[in-house]
Amino acid sequence: MNPDHLKIETIDRTPKGGQHCGVLPRGVKATHIPSGLTASCECERSQMRNRNIALSMLEWGMAELGITEASNAKLTDAGTKTL
Repeated sequence: MNPDHLKIETIDRTPKGGQHCGVLPRGVKATHIPSGLTASCECERSQMRNRNIALSMLEWGMAELGITEASNAKLTDAGTKTL
């Protein structure tokens, strides 16, 4: 996967205050911009592990739909063409 086609965000669903104060968000949401596929994970305690799982799920989803790097170029170019 081309890193330029990815948008990675953190998911922060921890309550504010108390013993949760100063805790980093651990959930991760990965989006493949050309296809619009998203995957998120917040099951692990480590943000890096959640990121790796989300990227794996995204790759699996792209393979399941038959989206390859060649079709990514077509998806990206389709949005820039004008009549």
